Amino acid sequence: MPAPKTKQELVASIADGYAKLNEQIGKMTPEQIAMPFDVAVNPKKCGVRWQYDRCVRDLLIHLYEWQVLMRVFVQNIRDGHPKDYLPDRYRRNYHKMDKMLVEKHQQTPLEEAQQLLQQTHNEMIGLAESFTEEELFTKGYYKNTYTTDMAAYFASVTTSPYGQAAKLLKTHQKNCKAKV
Repeated sequence: MPAPKTKQELVASIADGYAKLNEQIGKMTPEQIAMPFDVAVNPKKCGVRWQYDRCVRDLLIHLYEWQVLMRVFVQNIRDGHPKDYLPDRYRRNYHKMDKMLVEKHQQTPLEEAQQLLQQTHNEMIGLAESFTEEELFTKGYYKNTYTTDMAAYFASVTTSPYGQAAKLLKTHQKNCKAKV
């Protein structure tokens, strides 16, 4: 799918990606959802981004936490305190942050992870809709977006990872069937 060129396309792609992720989860049995991933330990199969996610809950929490970062990023811009997207201590190695984010939620139940992601997903749509076309699609419009545009930031925490997560879940589902 080509990158969105309008706010309407961006919002539609975010909603579509989320729907596809939930559709993939809906295709899984409770046993498959509960079974630990065996793909996450192999970055070639799932991508480095997901290497710390060991189950569906971890995957959803990972998505949620990156969207929380986006919410803070936008709030900082609007408050007149533009900061970089990633916290300073993780800027050079965000994989450490990924690991910390997943570890932080090991006691979070799956149902709560789903609710948290639903909440931030809705926030991402609302935030994207609150920007003008110019703010979303002008590269460097905001000082702290450097040479990219705000729409790319939204896609990087929604559409793109939703698709990657759905693929990971599909692979996990196939692996579960192969074990039976």
